[in-house]
Amino acid sequence: MMTSEKLNLGVIFGGRSGEHEVSLSSARSVLDALDTNKYNIIQIGITKTGEWLVGEDVWQSFQDGNTNGLAHAALLPIPGTSTLFTMETDDKGEENLLIAASSPPKTATRAWYHLRPFAKLDVVFPVLHGTFGEDGTLQGLLEMADLAYVGAGVLGSSAGMDKGLFKDIMLANDIPVVESELILRREIEEDIKSAVLRIEALAPYPFFVKPANMGSSVGVHKCKSQEELEAGLRDAARYD
Repeated sequence: MMTSEKLNLGVIFGGRSGEHEVSLSSARSVLDALDTNKYNIIQIGITKTGEWLVGEDVWQSFQDGNTNGLAHAALLPIPGTSTLFTMETDDKGEENLLIAASSPPKTATRAWYHLRPFAKLDVVFPVLHGTFGEDGTLQGLLEMADLAYVGAGVLGSSAGMDKGLFKDIMLANDIPVVESELILRREIEEDIKSAVLRIEALAPYPFFVKPANMGSSVGVHKCKSQEELEAGLRDAARYD
């Protein structure tokens, strides 16, 4: 277990969203800027499949695409623990085991894990982009664990992530926003022509298409024709 008078700061990056690589880039900037005289930096990487990993220079391991030397980790939503655990596989049965989890996910196969204290966290700095990072889900876990963290809370993160909902909130508070049309994935899959006609009724081309629940420029298209608009809608639907 790591101990020090300095604050233990957990920096979380990576994640399951389409912005995994963007998160790695942001995390590099954050890690370079943090003052190691004030903080013990604990790097926590989340893979594209949702595995939490810790160890030596997690960021570089993710950047290199080789995470074999890292340990699986878990953060429990239990107030008062504030502890990041490593998960050690045990295939000898159920005696003295602290946690069970499916491995691999969505199968009937069971793997058992011992939880070993790795680091007590004083504060968490999420550097995740997109879903499962900026949308209130991680913030909810940290709230349940009673852990201090950087950034917006659950409600602000959740509302801000959904661009359609957030525009409604702004309009309800008399804040002007650019005119737009919210198109559901189902509409794109079942009757994209009708969706295009609704958009074309708003204004002349070009139109900008963006997934409602993604950040950065992932899935964003400038569409100058009906053909480009249909292609942009289909691509955006892949991410949201």
